[in-house]
Amino acid sequence: MRIILITCFHDCICLREMAAMKTGRAAVQLLIAAVWAVAVCFPLPLTAQQVLDRYRFADPEATVELPSSLREVSGLACTADGRLFAHNDEEGTVFQIDTETGEVRKTFFVVEQRWYGRDRVFADFEGIALADGRFFLVTSSGTLYEFREGADGEEVLAVRYDTGLHEGYDVEGLCYDPGRQELLLACKQWPEGLSLKDLLTGAERWKKRKKLKPVFAFSLSDRKLRERPRFVIDTRHVKERTGHKKFRPSALALVAANGRFLALSASGSMLAEYSIDGVLLDAVLLSSPPHGQPEGLAMGPDGTIYIADEGILHGWLTRYCPLHRP
Repeated sequence: MRIILITCFHDCICLREMAAMKTGRAAVQLLIAAVWAVAVCFPLPLTAQQVLDRYRFADPEATVELPSSLREVSGLACTADGRLFAHNDEEGTVFQIDTETGEVRKTFFVVEQRWYGRDRVFADFEGIALADGRFFLVTSSGTLYEFREGADGEEVLAVRYDTGLHEGYDVEGLCYDPGRQELLLACKQWPEGLSLKDLLTGAERWKKRKKLKPVFAFSLSDRKLRERPRFVIDTRHVKERTGHKKFRPSALALVAANGRFLALSASGSMLAEYSIDGVLLDAVLLSSPPHGQPEGLAMGPDGTIYIADEGILHGWLTRYCPLHRP
């Protein structure tokens, strides 16, 4: 006689062949009990609302003009009290921005100690982050600069860290994960393990690798880069959601409320949401205008998303407020 066994942890319900049941009612009752047991033991997963679902990206709260000094704005970072900071592309200059008007409230300069004295730092800066009251800037080659906040017009001394990354990785995004005490560095390329021949000839290995964008972790406990990526962005998954294949991270931001990450792509003007372990949860296309070349991304303590775009004469700052405040 056939037996159907339904197991729920240590309990089980044994159902004999329906033909052996004396009445149809008893069979139905037992079947309902079995289905109920399975539902209790193996409930369907409940999908939490994605962060991006809480915003109307077709209808921003406001877009304001940034000064000409920020026409090549390259990164944004927000403090716990809601102050917004930005930097431009080539100079170690940090700007505090008025989030309502786009005006600069103060400017301070990053300097480095050299053999002849202190000197301004000039590099291809691509991201800014705040961690435990300290500022960090990252270059496209992965070099990190750590410094304190300065007063208006002040020069602040920076400490430099060579992470071991190089220009081939094309680092573009930087954010802080307080849960793990790590800075996350998002890269546009992943040349590790590929030969010069692979890179020059466009071999199949390189074509496959180009679809993968590593995100490395820099530990603040020992000021060292973890050898393996924290997670890898697979651009093929973004394409499945948006229809655009050229997702190249230009900025990274942490959603403090749940530990998720937002990744911005200037190519295609896209915004993607990832779990704490790098699983793609959602992706959206941003409207143009206002987004012609989105390069900077930050989230305020009230959930407001700030996106900064480069421009020809000046930059732009767009803000999106959540439909329901956290």
